[in-house]
Amino acid sequence: MAKPVPGGLRVSNDCIADLAGYAALECYGVVGMAETRKEDGSIRLLPTARLRKGIGVSAENGHVVVDLHVVVEQGVNIASVTQNLISAVKFLLKQIAELDDVEVRIHVEGMRIH
Repeated sequence: MAKPVPGGLRVSNDCIADLAGYAALECYGVVGMAETRKEDGSIRLLPTARLRKGIGVSAENGHVVVDLHVVVEQGVNIASVTQNLISAVKFLLKQIAELDDVEVRIHVEGMRIH
């Protein structure tokens, strides 16, 4: 059994975004992260190396807020996918980053058709 180490843990917003992005990619029905281009309002599916562009991390009222902009597979139950996604992100952030008070917001930006 591991022994506790005295001190605190600080996790950067980029690290939180990476963890949330990789948790999202493991969820059934999630194709990937999305970026909305401000110039024309178009949605772009991001490659794995650029997941952070589709994730916002901020602090509100003393807790961490993670905004995930995702593209889902056509034909999935969006409510189920979003609930699974929220659970997966919260679980991973609690296990790895020791963050207990996390609010996860899902923004479905589009659907990919086969």
